Amino acid sequence: MDYEDSFEASVAAANEPTPEQWARAVFEDAPRSVRWFLLVGFRYGLNLRLARRTSPEHVLGWTIVDREADSLTIESRSWYLTSRLLFQTEPARVTLSTHVRYDKPIAKILWPPVSILHRQILPRLLRHAAAHPRQHNNPPANRLKSSNSEQSL
Repeated sequence: MDYEDSFEASVAAANEPTPEQWARAVFEDAPRSVRWFLLVGFRYGLNLRLARRTSPEHVLGWTIVDREADSLTIESRSWYLTSRLLFQTEPARVTLSTHVRYDKPIAKILWPPVSILHRQILPRLLRHAAAHPRQHNNPPANRLKSSNSEQSL
């Protein structure tokens, strides 16, 4: 991977949504204006190929590529990069990790400025999901930790 980061939220032990519930809460339950901003950025800023609708196999247009009891991986690709978001749950914790692979040299130029905005938005979306759980979940705590790394090709 050429870029990786990770954000973590603490979850009350009795309130542990599944990884898929977290993914849907982070992206699909974000305020409408934020979802619009994300979709425009994904499609036109990053040129990601998204599914037209959310479905059991997609989260806000991203394809679910792996579904386990304690993790969910969604992926989207453009002509120059591949991005995977990994939601992992453990007792009392959820981690959201980003993995970006530069498929074309131009990605090395285009992704770093976008990653600045990415590192501002993703933890806020995770906190929002923790503070506004889906109706079938009880609210998880919203303590957040983050880390990131960027590597050259």
